[in-house]
Amino acid sequence: MDAAPSQRRVNLALCAVFLPAAAFYLWIAGTSIPLSFHAPGVDRYNLLATAFLHLRLWIGNPPAALLHLVEPYNPAQNAAIVNDNVPEVRNYHDDILYGGHLYFLWGPAPALVFLVPLHLLGFEPSGSVTVSFFAIVGLGFALGTLRIVLQQIGERGFWMCALAAAALALCTAIPFLLRTPSVTEDTIAGGFGFTMAGVWLATTALATRRASLTRLALMSLCFGLAAGSRPPLGLTALLLVPIYLSLRSTRPRRGLLLALCIPVGVCFLLLLAYNQARFGDPLEFGGHYQLAGYDPLTTRMGDPSFVPPGAWFYTFSAPRPTALFPFLVLAPPPFSYPLSLPQNYLPAEITGGLLPMTPIVVFLLALPWLWRRRRSWLGALAGPLLVLSGAGVGTMLLLSYEVPSATERYAVDFSALLLLGALAAWLALAHRARGVRRRLIRVGGGLLVLWGCFTGCAISFVGYEDYLAANHPGTWTALQNIGSPLSTAIAAAAGRPVLAEVVAPNLHTVSEIDYGNLGTIAGQFWLASGNQAKLTIVSPDTRTAALVAEMGAGISAIDGGREVIYTGGGSRGLIVRGPAGKTATYQIPSRLSELRIPVQLSPGVNRLTLSPLASEMTLPARRLPHAIPLVLVGPLSVAGRY
Repeated sequence: MDAAPSQRRVNLALCAVFLPAAAFYLWIAGTSIPLSFHAPGVDRYNLLATAFLHLRLWIGNPPAALLHLVEPYNPAQNAAIVNDNVPEVRNYHDDILYGGHLYFLWGPAPALVFLVPLHLLGFEPSGSVTVSFFAIVGLGFALGTLRIVLQQIGERGFWMCALAAAALALCTAIPFLLRTPSVTEDTIAGGFGFTMAGVWLATTALATRRASLTRLALMSLCFGLAAGSRPPLGLTALLLVPIYLSLRSTRPRRGLLLALCIPVGVCFLLLLAYNQARFGDPLEFGGHYQLAGYDPLTTRMGDPSFVPPGAWFYTFSAPRPTALFPFLVLAPPPFSYPLSLPQNYLPAEITGGLLPMTPIVVFLLALPWLWRRRRSWLGALAGPLLVLSGAGVGTMLLLSYEVPSATERYAVDFSALLLLGALAAWLALAHRARGVRRRLIRVGGGLLVLWGCFTGCAISFVGYEDYLAANHPGTWTALQNIGSPLSTAIAAAAGRPVLAEVVAPNLHTVSEIDYGNLGTIAGQFWLASGNQAKLTIVSPDTRTAALVAEMGAGISAIDGGREVIYTGGGSRGLIVRGPAGKTATYQIPSRLSELRIPVQLSPGVNRLTLSPLASEMTLPARRLPHAIPLVLVGPLSVAGRY
């Protein structure tokens, strides 16, 4: 086969993935936080760039009220000052308080390389610009690495190349990261971009067995900048070892060693000096002085007992299927960890495990065999890909050791490293196998890749904060309507309407499918005057169903400095607006009682609202401090028939 046309086919496949993927990245980030190069104060990472331009390491001074606290790191005392989840006010959450100044926990490399030059040019980009820039750059280098892998293997099939490229675009947790483009995500995306640039330079040098010392020094610098973004990514510098072993016979060893070791070594030393200058300890990154949702003085960081649960969650935690678009969401890991959690282990954030989310990684098991028995199948890349995969596993374990929790955004640090090795093993086996085995490997691996692309794409629509639904409700509703046929099929499989989502001021429940109890029962919530609860019900057909819940009147009052909810206080009126816009008012008794409210449903997605009748939101004669009349709603479900 002529090499030129086949190579053009590979290039076309990679471009056919890169261009729409880059546009998708920009869309995700831009629909979360508007893309802007003039957004002062929107992205807090800009504060670090400003500090560097003023030749200082601290980003600002803490509020005087914070310094006057007896225990300023205790979230029970600093919650009102830190202003977490109050976007209009300066947010000190996750800042470092030390020596009367505020510092940033996150790595300085992205600020130095990207933000400082932009600030000098008069730009102050939003986090969506910073995160999407590094994400797109990293994707470009990842696809460039894949191109070299394909050349070494000899694979030229368009659909195989396109599938592997799509996996690198969608299965690395980068789309999920872009849905919440903020300060933590800036540095994670920066680490991804620098790492993929270093990996591309490394694989190019290994495949050709030649590279200028300048190019090798740039590769080493990329690995150093990756560590300067995310310290665990310093393990990627292990790739320098096979580079040296491969090239030592082609040039003077002293010059080769200097080119490989000096840039990354200088970055490591500067990072240690950065910590020494800030905290008086080169190994202190600031975690012990962090204004977080826990007290860093009493919560132990860096414990071997954290490794098993962290590794378990990052490997096995499954996504949750739902009856509404995007049909898969991430949730905090369930109680599936087979052992007891360590005493100081914090509640895990939403996390997706590699095996259920990106099952193509199972081909990593074949990589050691390829290196030992069929090294020629991967050309010069067999050993380096094994080292790279080992660095990915090591990064995951190091993150699990250091942080007493698990969270999906950290998966960016290691997922691409593991994915490159797994894809290379799949492509090599599929190219070299013969007969039925070849078809099984190609089709089976392709299906695994497609599932990983679906899961990676699905979780990008929600992320941590559900910015798309909050900022663009019309787009979100349109997407749910597009997915309505599948939602209807799910309800038809259940044989009854499914209460798919409940959104109230103090509750947001999305349906979870456990295949034994399709749908959800919403927990308790309450509505004050002006509040509204939004219900989404998926029906398999046209029918009159019933909302079933315990409802009653209630009062919110201040007792002993805390908000307390009391039952009783006179009857209330509740307005139910149905899918067709028809409204009906129901009288809610003063005491909690089970009510059945009829609702007319159409096939597919139905949206209803519950809101108190303002004219009947009165208080009882007995006055309570700051009392507010409420409608209380107990566990809510949908009965198939009224």
